[in-house]
Amino acid sequence: MNPFSRPEKAEASSGPSAGGGACEPAPARKLWRPPAPQTREVIRSWDRRATEELGIPGLILMENAGLSAERIIEDLISGEPEAYREPFLVVCGPGQNGGDGFAVARHLHTWGFETAIRVAPGVEYDPGSASGVNFEIVKRLGLEIRELDPGDFSGGGTVIDALFGTGLSRPLRSPFLEWVQAINAKGRTVIALDVPSGLDADTGEILGEAIRASDTITFAASKRGFELARGPECCGRVHVVDIGMPRELTRGS
Repeated sequence: MNPFSRPEKAEASSGPSAGGGACEPAPARKLWRPPAPQTREVIRSWDRRATEELGIPGLILMENAGLSAERIIEDLISGEPEAYREPFLVVCGPGQNGGDGFAVARHLHTWGFETAIRVAPGVEYDPGSASGVNFEIVKRLGLEIRELDPGDFSGGGTVIDALFGTGLSRPLRSPFLEWVQAINAKGRTVIALDVPSGLDADTGEILGEAIRASDTITFAASKRGFELARGPECCGRVHVVDIGMPRELTRGS
C-alpha cells in the first residue's frame, strides 16, 4: 500500500458540531460532464482560445492535466494493484505530450510512487514553454531522467506513454517507431496520456505502429478516432478528465 495515499473522504455529518451548533451538509458538487468526442482541430482551437482570448496559460492546463491523470492512475492502482505496479516509467516525447508526462511523473513522485523518466536523445525543451518548465522541475526534484533505450522496457512495472498526442498525423519514424514496437513487444501494462502514440486521433488509423494501451487518460474530451477503425484496440479503457477548459469554449460540443 502506498504510504502517501490520500485519506478517505469523511462523510458529511448532519449532527451537532463540537461547538454545539448544527452542522449543515456540504452542498452537492456538480459533476463534470465530458464534451462529445472531438477532432484534433477542435482541441487545438480550445487550447489556442483558452490562452489567447481568456488568458489561461498553457502551464495551468498542463498542470491540471497532470494532476487529473495522476488521480486516475491512483484509482487504477487501488482497483488492480497487481496490474498497475511500480516502478512507473514515463516515456516523454519532444512536444506538449512530453510535458504532460513530466507533470504526471512529478505528481506520482510527490505521492510516493517509484517513478523514472525517459526522453528522446538530443531533444531540448524550450525553457519558456509549459513542457520546458515541467522538465526543469523534475530535474530539480532529482527524478531519474535518462535518454531512452529499448532495453528499458525489459523490466517490470508500468509504462506511461507520453510520446505523442493529438498532433501526430504522419507515420512514426525512427527512433520512435522502434520504441513503440519495443513497448508493445514486452507486454507490460501501458497507460497512454491523451492519445496512444502512433494512433491518428481523428481517423483511428495506425500511423506505422501504435501503442496498445490498457488505459488511455485523455484530456478535455475524448477523440473521434478512439471509436473508429483501430482506435478501440489501441486505447483500451478510456478515461476523460477535466483540465479546466472553460465551458465558454466547450459549450455545444
